[in-house]
Amino acid sequence: MTATTSTRTAAAADDLPGVTRRHRPSDFYHERTNFQFIKHSRRWAILSGTLIALSIVFLVVRGLNFGIDFEGGTSWQVSMTHGRSAHVTQVRDILRPFGFSAAKVSVLSGQHGQSVNVQQHLVADPVQTIEDDLATYGGVTAADVQLAEPVKAGAPFTFTFTAKAPAKPTQAGIEAVLARDKLSGATVNVSGLDVTITTKTLPISPTEQVADALAKYAGATTNDVSISTVGPTWGHDVSHKAELALVYFFILLALYLSVRFETKMAAAAIIAVIHDIIFTVGVYALFHFEVTPATITAFLTILGFSLYDTVVVFDKVRENQRVLTATGRTTYSEMVNRSLNAVLMRSLSTSFVALMPVLSLLVVGAGIFGATSLEDFALALAAGLFIGSYSSIFVAAPILAWWKEREPQYRALAGRRQRAGAPAVVVEKEALPTATGGRTRAGVAIAVDGVTEPEDDRLGIAVPGPPAVGRTIQPRARQQRRRKRK
Repeated sequence: MTATTSTRTAAAADDLPGVTRRHRPSDFYHERTNFQFIKHSRRWAILSGTLIALSIVFLVVRGLNFGIDFEGGTSWQVSMTHGRSAHVTQVRDILRPFGFSAAKVSVLSGQHGQSVNVQQHLVADPVQTIEDDLATYGGVTAADVQLAEPVKAGAPFTFTFTAKAPAKPTQAGIEAVLARDKLSGATVNVSGLDVTITTKTLPISPTEQVADALAKYAGATTNDVSISTVGPTWGHDVSHKAELALVYFFILLALYLSVRFETKMAAAAIIAVIHDIIFTVGVYALFHFEVTPATITAFLTILGFSLYDTVVVFDKVRENQRVLTATGRTTYSEMVNRSLNAVLMRSLSTSFVALMPVLSLLVVGAGIFGATSLEDFALALAAGLFIGSYSSIFVAAPILAWWKEREPQYRALAGRRQRAGAPAVVVEKEALPTATGGRTRAGVAIAVDGVTEPEDDRLGIAVPGPPAVGRTIQPRARQQRRRKRK
């Protein structure tokens, strides 16, 4: 028999591949890593708590930069003609006389030259203000106040009072509304509930003034300027629907995970997803990225990625939990740690492959072709992919392990391991005889309380095995043989 036996403490087992924190590249490929994720869960809790606290601070101090789709506003876009080039500073100088110095200006480059895009929150249109005030006075909506097209001086306003209005329309009352909105020289005609207002002059809208100025700068006509207006009511509806989509997502997530796994796993996964949302919102507040409908779409996408990683981890945990229940030779936290190591390479590979097209969107789509809408979407995805991979390993799994260790069966199991007292040691051997006269496979065994237990291939935990053959056993075997001879 050739046997090489050396005993070390488990903390000193750093030179054994698949058992230590000093790994070879092949250990990652063959999923033989043994990083102590759960053992250092307090460090991850401090790190995550710090990230969450900073995200909340950035959100409170800097706030979110909502696009006009959420807060309402007007967008102008015009293409430069005759090979002209656009500059942001020059466009801002054009907008300054109109009081739009805080407008968002971007220059887009495409195959047909450059184009200028300007966005301004809640442009006060005097014509729209008159329509809104007349609608309020008549007890109707702004859409019921109709202005003849095209909008020009001399065009009539026509609308009908609602039958539920507190008072019938009067010429004096309507003239008071027009005077408050600084519209003079208007002719008011009231016929029952029908009202017609004809004006000789209409106030010039800043929207049209900006369009004229941008057209001159681009060498185009006013009709070439694309104008898009979003009202604050529509923006409020978009925000409300986004909130509802998030609530429905959490409800479906909780139901699915509770049925697929268990309630505690569902709670841990939801906490991890909330962690991801707060972190991503903090990134947007820190760098003041614009929040658009594309951002909300990206948000739901990254939550799906985060959930995918967490489900992969929990599925492995559930599989190994059956072995733990059958053997009872390790704690729940150790089993979760081994499960994380088993799926580590899979999680990293999935995140890396998903990140490659996102980087392509940022570098090629936004950087080379100037597609800013792709940039908003890709930034949210990049931040979400990173934090989603982090939370599934360093947030969801430690929370689950901490929570399950409080259950009576796993608390009792941890107590038995703690009462055993003797630290685990690592035994290196080439071959050790078994009780039946055979030999165990060459490799690594774990000895606890003087009993050598071979490593289980499925879980990486120690299972009961035959005692190690050493000097304490060999004399006893010789004595038995001598007795048989006598």
